Amino acid sequence: MTRPSLALLVDRMEAWALLVLGLAAGVVAPHPVTTALWTAAARAFDQAGDDDMVGRLTSGAKFGGRIRASLRGDTLSHLRFA
Repeated sequence: MTRPSLALLVDRMEAWALLVLGLAAGVVAPHPVTTALWTAAARAFDQAGDDDMVGRLTSGAKFGGRIRASLRGDTLSHLRFA
């Protein structure tokens, strides 16, 4: 078993932090903020090579389509954090 490089570890920690921020923002903020944070988390998970988490984030019934569209760059939202 190989140990992950420091860059992959940092990417994964960043992704989890963005995911948690998205969850917290979902309580008080409208969905464009939450979608932007979760899209940023999906990009960070992708950089870390964690395809399973990217798949989980993009397969959700409520926000999955919005996250997939944001990852492609097809967004009408004026908020973009990623």
